[in-house]
Amino acid sequence: MASQEKQLIDSGIAAFRKGETDKAEEAFRSFLREYPGSDLADNAVYNLAKIFLKNGNEQKALEWYEYLLEHYPESDAAYFGKDEYVELSRSMGRGPTEIADECYFKGKKLCHEGKFDAAEAQFNRLIQDYPTCEYVDNAHYQLALICKKRGDKEGIERHVKIIMTKYADTDAALYAQGLLAGSEG
Repeated sequence: MASQEKQLIDSGIAAFRKGETDKAEEAFRSFLREYPGSDLADNAVYNLAKIFLKNGNEQKALEWYEYLLEHYPESDAAYFGKDEYVELSRSMGRGPTEIADECYFKGKKLCHEGKFDAAEAQFNRLIQDYPTCEYVDNAHYQLALICKKRGDKEGIERHVKIIMTKYADTDAALYAQGLLAGSEG
C-alpha cells in the first residue's frame, strides 16, 4: 500500500516537472482523496499550492498553503511552505510587512554596521512587538552586547538577568554568563 502512495505522489511530481500541471493536479487531488491520512499527504498539498502558483492562480495557491500550515504544521512541507506563504501573502498585499526574524536580523546588521542606537531600537521593538518570537532571548543578548560596547554595566546586568530568568535553557544564557563575567572587574 505504501508503494502505491509513493507511486501516485511520484507520478504527480513527474507530471509537474514536465509542465503537465493538469495531470499533476489530478494526481495530487487523487492522492488526497485516496490517502488523506498518509505521511505523504502534506507533500500533495504543498505541490497543489505550487501548481496553482505556477499557473498564476495566487488565491488558490494561498488557500493550499493555508491548508498545509493548518493541517500539517510540523511537516517538512510546512517548513518550506511557510516562507513561500508569507512571500505570496505579501505580494498579494495581505501578509505582514515584516516578520519577527527579519526584525532581529535587521538589528544584527545595524550592530555590524556600528549603528548601535538604531540596532537597540530594532531589538527593543522585536521584544515589544514579537514577545513570543524565538529570537527574544538573542535580542536581549544583543542588547547586553550593545551595553557592553557603551560601558553600561547596569544595562548588561539587566539584560543578562532577563535571559537567565526567562531563557535559562537557551544558548543565549550560556553566552550571557560569559558576558556578565566579562563585565565584572
